[in-house]
Amino acid sequence: MDVSPPRFRDHLNRTALVYGLYARWCGRRGPGLLLIPIRRQKLLQRNDIRTGKNIAMNVKVLGNGGAINDGLPYNAFIINGTLLCETPPDIMLSLHKNDIEIPSINTIYISHFHGDHVFGLPFLILSAFLLHKTDNKNLFFTIVGPEGIEEMAENIVISAFTSNHPCLEWMKAFCNFLEVDESSKPELVGGYQTSIFKLNHLIDTYGFFLTNDDNIVEFSYVADTRWCESIRAVLNRQPRVVMIDLNGKDDDPEPVHISMSELKQKAIPITGKNTQYYGTHLKEEFNSTISCIKCAKPGMMISL
Repeated sequence: MDVSPPRFRDHLNRTALVYGLYARWCGRRGPGLLLIPIRRQKLLQRNDIRTGKNIAMNVKVLGNGGAINDGLPYNAFIINGTLLCETPPDIMLSLHKNDIEIPSINTIYISHFHGDHVFGLPFLILSAFLLHKTDNKNLFFTIVGPEGIEEMAENIVISAFTSNHPCLEWMKAFCNFLEVDESSKPELVGGYQTSIFKLNHLIDTYGFFLTNDDNIVEFSYVADTRWCESIRAVLNRQPRVVMIDLNGKDDDPEPVHISMSELKQKAIPITGKNTQYYGTHLKEEFNSTISCIKCAKPGMMISL
């Protein structure tokens, strides 16, 4: 939620719109529009400067299903109402069911380019474009993902609506694309520092963790992956909460995802019960008898 004064916020939105159109006209869309989402994100940093304390973090689960599942909404979640993680095919339905308004979103994080993580992006772009056009909503997204994120987004929007649809030009004018790798530290959530880590999946896939001013890892997202050394390194930091891919099964002919057994045998010995794990990207929901492992369920709010 934008907590800047309404008059100042309206002025900023008008200024951003004029500057964006001017930069677009001058052929300088990249550098010009790069400033817009950054300025908007600065307004969303609600950590108390006077006390140096971080704001609370709230993670709302929108979906928990993997590419193949038993009718679950696809894996997605949103942090503090502003950072949307993943845009699966049913993202618009999940946003609607969870009363998430598109104008509250300023950053979109996509861990990798498999369809269950990106096929909803064109419909989110279309909805944002229509809000901008019909309701005069000034929307700006920073879309974060692996190398090629901008090209992927353009191709998928064209596939959905053709190159003639005006939502494509809107995306080019009002979305800033940011490629990440293991060295990246993008600003995803105001008041927290971000670190990116690479995972062991079939294509380039990245997770992230968020640290507070005391260098404590508050939250980590482990997207689709096999067990790998980068996960061990993150867990050695004793994160408070981990949203983790648990789509693997013990009898998988070739491991592609983390299994419950691996979580118990490899992860918990590192963190003990100091870390709360939420399993997502599932084929089916599960019940856990271990207090530090829970099934992430749609509509669940995780407060830190």
